[in-house]
Amino acid sequence: MESGCGFGELALLYNDKRSATIEASTECMCYSLDGTLFKQIVMKASMDKRNTRQRFLNSIKLFDSIDKYQKLKLIDGLTPLTHKNGEFVFYEGDDGDAFYIIEEGEVQCLKMIEDYKFKCVRVLGKEDHFGEIALINDAKRSLGIRVQSENCKLLKLDRKTFTRILGEISKHLKMDYG
Repeated sequence: MESGCGFGELALLYNDKRSATIEASTECMCYSLDGTLFKQIVMKASMDKRNTRQRFLNSIKLFDSIDKYQKLKLIDGLTPLTHKNGEFVFYEGDDGDAFYIIEEGEVQCLKMIEDYKFKCVRVLGKEDHFGEIALINDAKRSLGIRVQSENCKLLKLDRKTFTRILGEISKHLKMDYG
């Protein structure tokens, strides 16, 4: 390990024995953190992140009809992803396996007009969502999604979690898209 690396957190997080012995190979200075304080810091960071995500989800109209506990389950089911400009999130014709929410950045919704020539039909930005149509209709992706901003942060929800948590919403969406 080099300067700036940490160790010992797994034993603290899982209240278990150390899994390795650490021995200095050169002269070094090492700092330690009390286990209780470490757990408090981790819990506070986790709660802060959860509260930030909850405020973000509260600003999205789609989630107005779900209660606080469903939103907390939703937060726990979300996987954060980062994509770079020009990267595809998925292509038209791919299997519909996830639902996405844009946390930061923009994406283009693309329709293929010829072999790998696309027409942009819509641009989505922060707080917009996509991918639900293929999940609701159990179909292939009807559009491709390509990032059009430097760092696009997405929140991904897999099919199983989408169905379990957002089942009520999908009924409303089906009426809108059906």
